[in-house]
Amino acid sequence: MQETILEDGGKKKPTKPKLVAVDSGAPAEAFSERPQRKIAVCGSAASSVGLAPYEDPEWEIWSCSPANKAQPRVDVWFELHNPEVKAREGLVEWMNWLKTQPIVYMQRAYPGYPGAREYPLKPLLEKWGPYLWTSQLAYMLALAIEQKPTAIGLYGVDMAANTEYNQQRLACQFFLQHILRSDGIELIVPPESDIMEPAPFYGYSESSRQWRKFYARKQELMGRINALKSEASKKEAEASHLVGALDDMEYHLAHWATRMDFTE
Repeated sequence: MQETILEDGGKKKPTKPKLVAVDSGAPAEAFSERPQRKIAVCGSAASSVGLAPYEDPEWEIWSCSPANKAQPRVDVWFELHNPEVKAREGLVEWMNWLKTQPIVYMQRAYPGYPGAREYPLKPLLEKWGPYLWTSQLAYMLALAIEQKPTAIGLYGVDMAANTEYNQQRLACQFFLQHILRSDGIELIVPPESDIMEPAPFYGYSESSRQWRKFYARKQELMGRINALKSEASKKEAEASHLVGALDDMEYHLAHWATRMDFTE
């Protein structure tokens, strides 16, 4: 942790908060003894994960993903996948590393993980219902809300790629909307993040000038791509024909080029 510069020019080491276990049946229990808690929830998107308040001791840093092992400080880790499955996927080193961390939220307190804490899924399911648990970030945000902090920051979270992250985006945004509507929690998201952009309004977006411009550009690009694919297909057929002709010519050169006119 970083040193704090005092007004008189002296220095002091910030006091690291004492982290305590959470009863899995009571998600509102405190992780630390901070009088006013601030929680930074971190994903691994390069656009903003480096902007988290690592040097500010007032903030707890919650993180997940092997990509975040090099973060300057993490107070609480989350790994809600099955450890055996992660090991089969080749992430043995990551799972072994988590065994050395003081607090790791997992599906249950697995043997061999001294810092493992069981994620309080049941009470949170009772509160939020079964439709929102599409990413570790959703689990992290739900538990952060239960801590009743003064602020929640979201760093390294875009969920903008056209992959599984795009499917996880709406559940994460649901919890962000809840924080925005709460009276006591300030939401902090850096402008470098995409996560605060809402999905286009189904149907209505087709009346937007911006949507129609983007759609026209998409149609243009698709047309050009299809034209190139068609041309490439024709060229491939032509090349196949020429390869066959070349093979035939190789046969003739090898077996029928027998005229003796070179002796004349």
